[in-house]
Amino acid sequence: MPYCDERPPWSMTGSELLSALDAAQTEITRLQTYRLQLLAALDTNGHAAEIGARDTIQLISVRHRLDPTEVRRDLRLATALPKYSEVQAALSTTEPSSPALHVAQAESIVTTLERIPAAAKVPVETLQVAEHELVKAAQTLAPADLRKLGKHLRDTLDTDGPEPAEARALAAETLWLRRGELGVEFGGYLAGDNAELFHTLIFAGAKPHQTPDGARDPRSRGKRQADALTAILTTAAATGTAAPAHGHIKPHITVTIALNDLTAGTGTGTLASGTTLSTSTIRRLACDAGIIPMVLGSNSEPLDVGTEHRFVTPAIRQTLNTRDKGCVICQAPTAICDAHHLTHWADGGPTTVTNLALLCKAHHIDVHQGHWTITMHQGHPQPTRPTWADKPKPP
Repeated sequence: MPYCDERPPWSMTGSELLSALDAAQTEITRLQTYRLQLLAALDTNGHAAEIGARDTIQLISVRHRLDPTEVRRDLRLATALPKYSEVQAALSTTEPSSPALHVAQAESIVTTLERIPAAAKVPVETLQVAEHELVKAAQTLAPADLRKLGKHLRDTLDTDGPEPAEARALAAETLWLRRGELGVEFGGYLAGDNAELFHTLIFAGAKPHQTPDGARDPRSRGKRQADALTAILTTAAATGTAAPAHGHIKPHITVTIALNDLTAGTGTGTLASGTTLSTSTIRRLACDAGIIPMVLGSNSEPLDVGTEHRFVTPAIRQTLNTRDKGCVICQAPTAICDAHHLTHWADGGPTTVTNLALLCKAHHIDVHQGHWTITMHQGHPQPTRPTWADKPKPP
């Protein structure tokens, strides 16, 4: 029976709320531990096959509406736990004087010990000492810190382990992509030096930057990291060698849009994947090489299919790099800048150096949204701050 305080939280003092949370955590751990015992017993019993399920993982994931990966992880822990008596005891204890674990800590410890291969020939006594020390460390360490300590311990016990482990980690590398409503969802895993390279580039590109008026960077950490990844991809694409199958030509996208929408700045265009983009976004993308527009007439007949070099050629781009030396608003490096048409090509603007300026992606978006104005003055682009960015002058 539950033994935690179930009074309405609004009726409790701060100390009572904290005590109730302590009791709830203890009860959650007790129930989770009991669930693990039931899982292991059910798997041993073979009942899943008896009632027509493929295995215990399928039975529980479908019956309880859980992700199979979550059930698989729990079952792996449940079947391994009997080998680790001290972990089991610490999970089950309710004595304040004993080092109690919760299930996530237990998983970190058991996973660490399970990953020590038999080929390492670590004596049983040594493994027992390692288990004891990890359980003791769990009195103060969270699961993530326990995993770090466990890796150090494992590398110490298995002196021949890092190389095979690295090979397994490299073999496990993966990347998945899934179309979202307005973009792409993705995730994956990188190992070793690939992980370090990725982390280093993202970390360097995600540093906060002051806004032009000196305010703090308003972007969240996640947004800064997403912007860093976009900048890395844009830079790689600009080299023309990032995707060998493209034959040293910058990978590009094709968008279909009606001429009236393109010139009026209204409506949407459609990418090859079926995703739609606003006309303002298409006009921004079309400033630089990397997008091929298929312009349709009023009867949806193709009027023009542009080519990549219809826009900014390598020679023009090099000239812009030399003249502007980066974003003309924030001085971001040239490698992450787009070439912006001051008078858009859809409005009759030529693709010439005198009608182009380098802008980082963020400011390129701002310019197309009308937040900045750029004019040419003595052969150099001059940005004008939006009026809302200026603080009112004191009377």
